[in-house]
Parts: sequence; C-alpha cells; structure tokens
Amino acid sequence: MDKTTLDALDNKIIRLLTENGRMPIGEMAKELDVTAPTIRNRIKGLEKNGIFKVSGLIDPSRHGEMITALVTMNVRSEGKMDQVLEKISRLPNVAWAGVVTGRYDIIAEVICVEGKDELYRFTTDTILKMGNVIRSETFIFMKSRNNWLQLPEGLNEI
Repeated sequence: MDKTTLDALDNKIIRLLTENGRMPIGEMAKELDVTAPTIRNRIKGLEKNGIFKVSGLIDPSRHGEMITALVTMNVRSEGKMDQVLEKISRLPNVAWAGVVTGRYDIIAEVICVEGKDELYRFTTDTILKMGNVIRSETFIFMKSRNNWLQLPEGLNEI
C-alpha cells in the first residue's frame, strides 16, 4: 500500500471519530465548517486507501476471563521476514504484530477471551508449531489503562 499524506481536514475527521465513532456526519460537518458530502467522501477515501477503519472496541478489564498479552518471538525468517510477519499477524488471537528492533524479531498483541488455557494453547500449539518461531516470551497485562481493544478476526466468540 502506498503511503498517503493526510491533510488537516483528514486528521480532524479521524480525531472526531476516534473520540466518538458514532458522531453523525452532519454534526462533524458543522463542527469542521465543511459540507456533509465532503466529510462522507473523505471518510470513504480514508477507508478505501486502508488508512482508517471504524470499529467497536472492548475494555478487557471489564471482561472476566479475557487475557491480553504481548508475545515476543525470535524467528527463523530465512530472508522472508515479511511473510513470517504476515503469517503471525493472521493468527486468530493476534490483534497486531510487528517487526521490532532489539533482542526479539517480532512482537504481537494477543487476546484470549477464554483465559490462561487459551493463551497456553496459543504459545505452545499455535506459534511454536508454525516452524518459524524459535523461541517466545510472553508478557501478560496484569492491569492497564486506556487499553481499548478491537477483537481480532477469527477469535472465539465472547
């Protein structure tokens, strides 16, 4: 995907929708002093270009069994780090994954709605059996603030 430069209006629209994803288009248009069709077109363009997505978020601290963790991994990429990253990012419990600097190669935020048993299955059955992951370390969030999460696609229903 090409990087697109966002202008001031795009950034203001994103900020408003970040604060209130249900804000009516007309209200945004009035607040930003532009027309409603302008707002609609900008949002469609941002979504089409993969820059912006409106979605529901959950507060994991209010879900009894949910565990959120960062799983760091050393991988054998054999020159194909992008493909390994893609494979890991598509796993059912992974909210996001990225290549990092430092002693690990990849870090992923993992969400387990069924608690520690699901996290155990993820760290033993799922990632270690992929073949590329040599070693992993898991950091479970004990408490957090402002940690609203989008549930990953393919995750078991809550």
